[in-house]
Amino acid sequence: MNVAIFTDNDFEKVNGVTTTLKAVLRCAPADISVRVYTASHTGIAQPDYLALRSVGVGVPFYRGMQMYVPRFLSYVSNARRDGITLVHLTTPGPVGLAAMYVAGRLGVPMVGSFHTQLAEYTEVLSGSRRLGQLMREYLRWPYGKCERILAPSEATRRLLVRGKLRPEKLRLWPRGVDTMQFSPVARSEELRAAWRVSPTRPAVLYVGRISREKGLDIVPVLERALSRRGHLARFVFVGDGPMRTALQRTCPDAVFTGELPHAEVARAMASADVFLFPSRTDTAGNVVLEAQASGLPVIVSDRGGPRENMRPGETGLMCEGEGPQLMADSVCRLVADTALRQRMGEAARQYALGRTWKRALVPLYETYREVAADSRVAGALPVPAVR
Repeated sequence: MNVAIFTDNDFEKVNGVTTTLKAVLRCAPADISVRVYTASHTGIAQPDYLALRSVGVGVPFYRGMQMYVPRFLSYVSNARRDGITLVHLTTPGPVGLAAMYVAGRLGVPMVGSFHTQLAEYTEVLSGSRRLGQLMREYLRWPYGKCERILAPSEATRRLLVRGKLRPEKLRLWPRGVDTMQFSPVARSEELRAAWRVSPTRPAVLYVGRISREKGLDIVPVLERALSRRGHLARFVFVGDGPMRTALQRTCPDAVFTGELPHAEVARAMASADVFLFPSRTDTAGNVVLEAQASGLPVIVSDRGGPRENMRPGETGLMCEGEGPQLMADSVCRLVADTALRQRMGEAARQYALGRTWKRALVPLYETYREVAADSRVAGALPVPAVR
């Protein structure tokens, strides 16, 4: 079986999608050959990765982000040469539209996976519920054409059902983590010294896009809560995004590293003390698993997929409700209690050891085989005569 995965995330980016797709390539079984198709500002052709040089356009409501519009026919010719027998759509953007076109031209089935709550992002970033609803309606078009749709969390699966996608098409595909790369052994005292953190001033780490949909407008509230209660801590932000400048103004004592290679992200995680992920819109939150693999207790909200990637009260704290006070209480609790941080961090590492990519990818490969088998059966059925 030859599978083409279409994504608008080229491998120069470090995010949950690229981490997941690299794991798909790395762990693919002998009976499944996978090639990732994407679009970028540069052209790259490798045996398992094709990036077409394409025109970039700005993303509405998201300063500094671009999406690329590829040449559909170039994908078709490459897919024919690759002998593609199944298309995997991971995005409803221009590259996703190309996936639909390729599947149609080649007459092969299509699987979809859902990675980003675009409707919720649209609503948060635009401030318009109507635009969010229009995005929900649009998403039914590309994903409705898929034979199966893979969701990274039960919360996302329920969201897709509410979005009127057929429940019988939906499958759960949880995420995994590389516990060799993300490990407490990567801890660096040199890095901690550069951050100016210590046992009495712990590092509260966030990794990801620095943007409003990630719930980061709560951070200044958290800083004030720590100060009022007499707790010392330093926030460390790994990543970049349109909210970075504003956060640097309101949180002058925080550390902002910018975007880092994955190996440096692992070093940063192992060198922190607490991992904060306040997003209420993420479908999975791979970084939550990576932080736990690094031995950090995590703090997450009670909405979205990240809460399914930790054990509340054991590997970290889950904050119920939308108010900033609960998140502030959780941060203060872990900052103030070294023994609790250590106990939860050890439990987090043990939990992550059971969430390997090899195990996490089984549902994906099984779905590929299931759809391919259904397609062969459908192709073998006699075509009714036209009268």
